[in-house]
Amino acid sequence: MLSQNIRSISSSLVLTILVFLLIASLALPAKLAAEPGEQAGGQEAVRAVMAHMVLVPGGAFRMGDLFAEGKDNELPVHNVILSDYYISKFEVIVAEYRAFVNETGYATRSERFDSREKQQARYHRLMAKAQAGEFDQEFQTIAAELLESGGCYFWKSNPGNFDFSLDCNWRTPLIEQTDNDPVVCLAWVDAASYCNWLSAKEGLPPAYNVDTGELLDAAGTSTGDMTAVRGYRMPTEAEWEFAARESGKEVRFGNGADLAKGEEINFDAARDDYSFCSKGGYRGGTTPVGSYAANALGLFDMSGNAWEWTSDSYASYTAADQVNPIATTGAAKVIRGGRWGGDALEARVFTRSPYEMINRCNNAGFRIAKSK
Repeated sequence: MLSQNIRSISSSLVLTILVFLLIASLALPAKLAAEPGEQAGGQEAVRAVMAHMVLVPGGAFRMGDLFAEGKDNELPVHNVILSDYYISKFEVIVAEYRAFVNETGYATRSERFDSREKQQARYHRLMAKAQAGEFDQEFQTIAAELLESGGCYFWKSNPGNFDFSLDCNWRTPLIEQTDNDPVVCLAWVDAASYCNWLSAKEGLPPAYNVDTGELLDAAGTSTGDMTAVRGYRMPTEAEWEFAARESGKEVRFGNGADLAKGEEINFDAARDDYSFCSKGGYRGGTTPVGSYAANALGLFDMSGNAWEWTSDSYASYTAADQVNPIATTGAAKVIRGGRWGGDALEARVFTRSPYEMINRCNNAGFRIAKSK
């Protein structure tokens, strides 16, 4: 189940120990592609992103699981009103993220390594506590420190869980990718840093305080008013769902369909028994953005391919009516959209999961949005 997979990423003893056991290199060659990549530098990346932005006229819709067939955190269904906003047709691709890294020298959380001596010391402390059965707050702190030391979680379809490798990052995500595949293995802060860079290239103020996860207005002040955020950012949960549902239509999947098919969405169709899934194949990795048909708004991969970070902190839904909602407090952010290693239940437009800001895996990426 999705909730079990998410918990295993953040707290599993087995996966934490694998930080030091699963360190074999697997450098996979990148294949160059033409559309929509070919970013040679930062300015080209900015132009490409701008060309792919779609205006979504605002409106009212009922947000949440309209079919009552998912998780409790998808309820209650509630009324939301959104202002106009822009969202990218595509998830951010490898070539676009590389342009950012090449220009700034930015190192993602997967690439920020501590010394081997410190890593070994943490490992021995963790093992000692595990052998003593002390799975307390100190144990969790040590595990978090190991995660801060670099590396990334990667999906294993058999037996169907996440493992961890110090050699896994956006450059070598342990799956085969082209330059036009969605960039993965990024923590939320890595995605937010890209957004701020993109804003600076356009002469716009930054949208994020990347240290706190807060949204910023044009003056650089923390805000919960989405219309006051002028820079590039990730969509809010409500914006993401509204766009995935083709301006709020009653559909299950981000391509406008009510039935998930492996030939139309990149997910693991081989292991599903849901009534809303047509059983099929499994690709075992990402696919170039735009490989499948867009929804009615012209957006691609709103279900499947890669999970997508949002601007929201994770919070439970309420029944109250809301205008441009955004949750701003909490250490975990929300990921949406399903993934190449997930099932049809995850790929539904209603599915929402909490994910720590520094966490990352080779199933998760992001797309760009902007207030009008």
